[in-house]
Amino acid sequence: MRHWPVIIVLVGALVFASGAAAREKLSRDLPVLIVADELSYDEELGAAVARGNVEIVQGNRTLLADTVSYNQKTDTVSASGNVILHEPTGEVLFAEFVELTDKLKNGVVKQIRLLLNDDSRFAANNARRLDGNRTLMRKAIYSPCKSCEEDPERPLVWQLKANRVEHDQAAREIRYRDVFLEMWGVPVAYTPYLSHPDPSVKRRSGFLAPDFGTGGDVGAHLRLPYFIVIDDSKDVTVEPIYTREEGLVLSGEYRQRFNKGFLEITGSVTEAERREGDSDNPSIKSDRVRGHFTTKAEYHIDETWRAGIDLARSSDRSYLRKFYFFTLNKNTLRSNAYLEGFRRRNYMAANGYWFQDLRTDSNEDQPVVGPVLDYNHIGESDRFGGRWSLDTNLRVLNRDEGTDSHRISLRPGYEISRLWGPGFVTNLTVNLQTDLYYLDQETSVDPTAPNDGLEGRIMPRLAIDWRYPFVRQTGTVRQLIEPVALAVVAPNGGNPEDIPDEESTVFELDDTNIFSHDRFAGIDRVEGGPRVVYGVKVGLFGPTLGSITAFLGQSYRFHRDRDLEESKLLEEDFSDYVGRIDVRPNEYIDLIYRFRFSESDFDARSGAVTFSIGPPAFKLSGDYFFIDDATAATNSERKEELTIGFSSRISRYWTMNAATQRDLTGDGGSLRHAAGATYEDECFTFQGLIEKSFTRDADIEPDTRVLFKVIFKHLGQAGGRAS
Repeated sequence: MRHWPVIIVLVGALVFASGAAAREKLSRDLPVLIVADELSYDEELGAAVARGNVEIVQGNRTLLADTVSYNQKTDTVSASGNVILHEPTGEVLFAEFVELTDKLKNGVVKQIRLLLNDDSRFAANNARRLDGNRTLMRKAIYSPCKSCEEDPERPLVWQLKANRVEHDQAAREIRYRDVFLEMWGVPVAYTPYLSHPDPSVKRRSGFLAPDFGTGGDVGAHLRLPYFIVIDDSKDVTVEPIYTREEGLVLSGEYRQRFNKGFLEITGSVTEAERREGDSDNPSIKSDRVRGHFTTKAEYHIDETWRAGIDLARSSDRSYLRKFYFFTLNKNTLRSNAYLEGFRRRNYMAANGYWFQDLRTDSNEDQPVVGPVLDYNHIGESDRFGGRWSLDTNLRVLNRDEGTDSHRISLRPGYEISRLWGPGFVTNLTVNLQTDLYYLDQETSVDPTAPNDGLEGRIMPRLAIDWRYPFVRQTGTVRQLIEPVALAVVAPNGGNPEDIPDEESTVFELDDTNIFSHDRFAGIDRVEGGPRVVYGVKVGLFGPTLGSITAFLGQSYRFHRDRDLEESKLLEEDFSDYVGRIDVRPNEYIDLIYRFRFSESDFDARSGAVTFSIGPPAFKLSGDYFFIDDATAATNSERKEELTIGFSSRISRYWTMNAATQRDLTGDGGSLRHAAGATYEDECFTFQGLIEKSFTRDADIEPDTRVLFKVIFKHLGQAGGRAS
C-alpha cells in the first residue's frame, strides 16, 4: 500500500489556514496506519479504495472519512462522507467531499468548515485549491466567536461574510472581497477589500484597534495606530491623533530587543496653543511646538554588569495633562542613567539624575545629580554568626542657580543576631557614618544659604532590636502576640545647618518607619540622640477568621535634636502613637487602617484607610487619608481626600465601574468623577468611559471626556489601551 502516504499528504495540503502545515514535508517513510471496514486495490484501473469508518494515521496527522480513494492513472485523490482532517498544528478540517489532482496542486472541496488553531472558524459552500499555494472559497463566513451554549441558533457576536476569500499560504495572509461585518446578525459595515494575517503569524504590520472620544481640552479626538514590523527584533507603532480643537498630534513608539537588552522610545509632537507668562496675567501663544519623549534601554554587559537609561521630558508643564492620551501624568519627570553590578554580596552602581518639575514653568533650580557612586558590601558570617558591612556613597549635585553640593559618605558596620533560651530574638547593629561635604552657593540667589567650603559629620550609632513572639493554637485558630522593642544610642545632633537637605525633605512618622534605625530617607539628614521604641504585634489566623493583624507602637527620645530644634520632624520626648489594623477574613473583604494619634490626648493626627469589599459581582473599594497641618515635614496645610470606587460584573461579559475623588478640606470639593462599562468575550471588546475633571492649572480647564474603544480580536490586532 505504497499509495496511502500520498493520500495523507495530499489532503493535508487542503488546510488553507496553516502555512506551517503547508511547509511541513511529511516523510513518506513514516509508517501509515489504515483502519477501514473494507480495503481494495484494482491493479488494472490503478485505484486503491478504503470504505467504511476509514481512519488513516501518519505521524500526528489523522484523516477520517466514509470513503477514501486514490487513482494512480489520473493522479487523483478523493475523500467523501464526513471527512475530518486533524493537522499537527491544531487545525481541523470538516468537509463532505475532497478531490485533488495535478500532484496535490489543484482540487475542490465541498461544504468546507475549518477550525483554526486560534479557535476561529471558517465555513463555505465550496473551495478550490490552486497552484498548491492558494485556497479560494466562495460565499464564506469567518468568525472567532463561539456559539451560545444555551441557544446555538443565536447570531454570533460578530462575523465576516464575504463573496470570496483567498488564503495565500506563502504570504500567510487571508484576503476578503465584498465583505460585510455583522454584529449579532445585523450588518453594520461593508468594505470591498479586507485582509489580515493567518493564525500562524505572531506579528504582522497593520492597523491596531482605534479609539475615539470627545471632551477635554482638545475636544473630540480619533487615534488610529499603525503597527510596522521591521524584523524579528524591531517594530514601530505610529499613532496619528486627530483632535478637533488642537489639530493633529503625531505620536509613536519604537521597540527593539537585543540578545542582552532592549530599547524603547516613545514620543509625540504637535503645534498647539500654549498659555505662557505669569498666572495672574497669562498670554495665549498659538502655533507653539509642543510634545514629549521617553526612552528606556537596558543592556546586560555580562553576568555581573548591566547599564541602562530611563529618560522622560515634556515641552512644558501642562502638555501631558492637556493631551491626556499618554501615561506620563506626573508632577515631576525623572531621568536616570545607570550602570550597576551584582556579585555575591556586593552591589556597585553609578547613577546620574536630572528632573523636570511640571508644577512650575521654571526649572532653573532643579539639580543635575551625577555621578552618584554606590558600593555596598556584606561580609561572610564570622565564628560568632555576625557579618561586617560597608556602605559608601559619592554624590555630585549641581544647579544653574543655587547651591552646589558634593558629598562623600562612608559607613562601616557590624550586625549579629541571636536566639536566646526563653525565645527572645535579638539583633545588634553597630555602624559609623562619616560624611564630608563641599558646598558652593550663590548668596545673590539665597542669602541664607550655607557657607562655601568643607563641612563634615561623624555619626556613630548602636541599635538593639528585641522581640518575643508568643503563639497559641486554639482549635483551628492560631493566635500571635509579639512584643517588640528597639534601643538606639547615638550622639545628639548631627545635622549642622550648613549641610543642605537635598534628599530627606519628606518625613511622616507612621507604622512603616517607627522601628527604623534612622527614620530619615537618604544621607543628608541623620537622626541623632538616644531613643527607645516599643510596641506590640497581634494576630489571629484561621480558616474561618482568615487573618486579622494589628500593630501599635510609640517611641521616646531622651533629648530634643538640637540641630532640628525648630523643626516638626522629631519629637522632644514621647512620640505620637502609630499603628495599623489589617483585616482580611476572606477573599471578599480587605481592610487596612493606618493611624497616628496624639500621645497627650489621643486626637487623630493622620490616618489612612484602604478597603475592598464584595465579590466581583458587586465590589466597593476606596481610599481615604488625612494629614494634620502640624505633622507633615513640609509644614503644609491639612490634607484630607476620599476616593470611592464601585465595580460590578453584572454578567459573564459585562463589567461596569464608577469612581469619585473629593478633597474634603474646607476649600476643597470634587476633583474627579468617572464611570465606565466594558464588554469582553473571546472575540470582541468594547470599552466606554465618561470622566469629569475639576482640575484647573495653566491651560488645563475643568472638562468632561467621553472615550470609546472597540476591538475585534483575531483581525491582526495586537492590543490597545483606553485613554
